[in-house]
Amino acid sequence: MASLKLKYAAVVVSSLLIGGIVSVAVTPYFYTAKHSTSTPADRKVLFWYDPMKPDVKFDQPGKSPFMDMDLVPKYPDEGDTQNSKGIRVDPSLVQNLGMKTGKVSKGHLQYAQTLPANVSFNDYQFVIVQARANGFVEKVYPLTIGDKVQKGNPLIDITIPDWVEAQSEYLLLSSTGGTPVQVKGILERLRLAGMPDDDIQRLRSTHTIQTRFTIKAPISGVITAFDLRTGMNISKDKVVAQIQGMDPVWISASVPESIAYLINDTSQFAISVPAYPDKAFTIEKWSILPSVDPTTRTLQIRLQVSNPDERLKPGMNAYLKLKTQSAEMLLIPSQAVIDTGKEQHVITVDNEGRFVPKAIKILHESQNQTGIASGLAEGESVVVNGLFLIDSEANISGALERMHQADKPAPMAAGMAMPSDSTHTGH
Repeated sequence: MASLKLKYAAVVVSSLLIGGIVSVAVTPYFYTAKHSTSTPADRKVLFWYDPMKPDVKFDQPGKSPFMDMDLVPKYPDEGDTQNSKGIRVDPSLVQNLGMKTGKVSKGHLQYAQTLPANVSFNDYQFVIVQARANGFVEKVYPLTIGDKVQKGNPLIDITIPDWVEAQSEYLLLSSTGGTPVQVKGILERLRLAGMPDDDIQRLRSTHTIQTRFTIKAPISGVITAFDLRTGMNISKDKVVAQIQGMDPVWISASVPESIAYLINDTSQFAISVPAYPDKAFTIEKWSILPSVDPTTRTLQIRLQVSNPDERLKPGMNAYLKLKTQSAEMLLIPSQAVIDTGKEQHVITVDNEGRFVPKAIKILHESQNQTGIASGLAEGESVVVNGLFLIDSEANISGALERMHQADKPAPMAAGMAMPSDSTHTGH
């Protein structure tokens, strides 16, 4: 009986050992058969790439020449990561590396800038004083270039023989019964010859011939030309003095022609002068001159500024603060614009999360906002930063081209060197 039990136990143990051996031998076979279709070694590899430089493709595995990491295989069954409709980027990369997008919106392009300016005389207040008849200078008052004069201040005393003769004719006609037309004609001749109105009125009231006349300043301002001396002969075309007014003055600034469209009736201007940092100045009116400087491509803005206390001196430096806005247009962040030199693009994000390039036409840019004429619609999303995820800091024009081409692996150079046609520039 004991011998029978021993035989039975031996059979059981032998069976268990044989079953275990069979299981160990067969299990890998079934596991391999089950998973053979998903083993990376058996899948077709399109190319290998460095995740940090996805624009460079290699036809062999190995170490990345850019980073201390292995190249990653690209399989055809991983989904449409790059096709003619755009590029897909792993959502985790988008989140981890801080890619940001912005919305295309409607609004006004704001412009604010401080421009250098300078103070000059107001040419609307500029007079040339002449005798308008031949004579000689009896007296020159103590004045010279740069002196300020008030309206009515005497400049010179002169003697004009023609004026003396015309006064004699007037008195003769008046005393001998000349017609009113004849008398008026002589007075008009004196006026046209340049005899001051005060002296003509004095002749009419006193009936006395005057031989010495005083030429006075017709306006208040600064003498900018004055070179007569006592005893000089004076001709009818000789300039006695030039006088420039000081209130108001002009302040002029050069503005880039590219923002001419922004300057309109609602534009706001403010003037500051380094010589008087705490002083505010009143702008009476402003205008844009009709021509553009062909060298600097700028246009001139001229402002008429009150100067009652004559603090503003011609030649002073000033600053023009300009604030204005455009008409309503489509706006995007300027960071989103990709300029290839020939055209401009943005990368948009479609409803399926693909990054799609679009050509745009730019109107203007200001304060990190760019106005768009065409290529986008209100509400679209554009990539603002993180473009390196799409182009991996390569030439962005290459990225745009690759978005519209099939993947073409570059041959692996010896030692895993970067292909010669993969020169990159930052953007």
